[in-house]
Amino acid sequence: MTWFSLPPARTGTPPPFCDKAGCDAWLAAQPLANAPQMQGVFAVLLDSLNGWKIPARERFKILESMRKSVVAVEAESLKRYEYRPLPLSPVEQKALDASCRLWRELTVGYLHCLRACLDGDAGVSEHAAKICHRVVVALRQEQLCRYYGGSAVPGQWWRKLHAALASAEQLGVASEPVSDRLFAETRESTIAGQYAMAILLHLCRPCELSRSQFSAIVRWLARWREQATIHASPDEVRNARCVVVDLSANAPLHLGETAPAMPRWIVIDAVLSKLKGRAKALREGQTPEELKLGSGLPAEACIALLQFLHGSLQAPPPAPPAARDGARSISLGGSVESAYRLLGGAPLVDEAAPTSLSNRRLHDQIAIFGHVVKDDSTTAAVVATDSWQVLTETTSELVLRRMPGSTDIRLNCRSLVAAQDGSRVTLAVVRSLVAQEDGSLLATLRLLPGVGVPMLAFGQEKGTNRQVQYPAVFLPATAHTGAPPSLFLPGGTMNRLSRLDVVDLPDRLRAGQPIERGANFDRLRCD
Repeated sequence: MTWFSLPPARTGTPPPFCDKAGCDAWLAAQPLANAPQMQGVFAVLLDSLNGWKIPARERFKILESMRKSVVAVEAESLKRYEYRPLPLSPVEQKALDASCRLWRELTVGYLHCLRACLDGDAGVSEHAAKICHRVVVALRQEQLCRYYGGSAVPGQWWRKLHAALASAEQLGVASEPVSDRLFAETRESTIAGQYAMAILLHLCRPCELSRSQFSAIVRWLARWREQATIHASPDEVRNARCVVVDLSANAPLHLGETAPAMPRWIVIDAVLSKLKGRAKALREGQTPEELKLGSGLPAEACIALLQFLHGSLQAPPPAPPAARDGARSISLGGSVESAYRLLGGAPLVDEAAPTSLSNRRLHDQIAIFGHVVKDDSTTAAVVATDSWQVLTETTSELVLRRMPGSTDIRLNCRSLVAAQDGSRVTLAVVRSLVAQEDGSLLATLRLLPGVGVPMLAFGQEKGTNRQVQYPAVFLPATAHTGAPPSLFLPGGTMNRLSRLDVVDLPDRLRAGQPIERGANFDRLRCD
């Protein structure tokens, strides 16, 4: 039995080669250093090979020869779209789509070989474990590309992942270690371990994490993925903490009330124990480097991330809420300056130093009109906002959907935004942000308690001593949450200034030390 479908064989123009020797000669003549060009060339070539009848053993040799070059090209291509604001620009979206297509075509090539294994082809039967492993690794690379590009993973991708595990189980190789040194992970891993890692990455909610946080989690799970074990019977997992999947579904997890058709239970107790042990060791004074947690995050940030991951693995993320007919819409401003303006702040005026030309213009205006002509263009400026549909709403959280369409407003996870609902303006921080398959954006906002007050901040630049002004938003203290009074400034402001003054702060408060840094803001405590 096979668990997946493949494209039918085509006739017509054959691919440039059909054997390993031809592949090696073709690769030697390609400009492999030109990643954007080779990304498309490889995808077209693999599509041609996938539609041509080639003996499974020779196809496997071809794919193994191409794989190293594909990995190198994708390592460069990733830089063109990873962790960019959403929605991606057309150029960034094109790069992401090309990456996903390339890994998808490589997956289909290995699936051809896997089908031959399932059909009993003696030419590839000895490589069954490696072929299954290559399928899951190629799928995981597409998964990572989508997470780096802020894109949701489609249902058909999960179906292929489940099919790979089911095929490996049928062949009896799911737990067989396979060597693979192309990636900076472990030297060898099992198909079951790679499959479990894909599920665990979904559970860690990558759309809520920063670049450094997600990189750390990928590194940690690569080391601990073999600690997760997969079982086919509930009798084998009594009293264990498990994640339930259905190998017949187009979804990562089984969350429904009905029984799964092909259930598997992934026991994660050992992984959770690793997380608790590392957090305890950090509190006792060991460093992240000593615990092999990497050097990208300080100890306190590692502890917080380990606790987040420990909770996330035990609480599957809910399915995205569906769009509702007749749901109300709100406007969203995507910057500190937008929040400042929507709250009623006056437009900022860039008062340039007088020059001989500007002085002459003033004299001419007085001579002609009898007075200086005021420039009202700034007062008439319209604050740029986007319309978002409200899907779910609580006192502390909003889940919003923005339909596909052209817009100049792009958001990052952990951005400060201003939600305008009629005359009411509420400050919020983007907790999660992901692009859906249809091009819409799904955002979850963490609402900030209190009513923001627009203020002007004046500062002196480092080096030049130039006097500058910035939009700022003051948020009073809230007793029920214990949040102190704070001040929001555009991101990076404090790095550019040697002095900061905000004259309108109430109760003789003064801006103090940073308490939070987001994608587009610095938040200072006011004392």
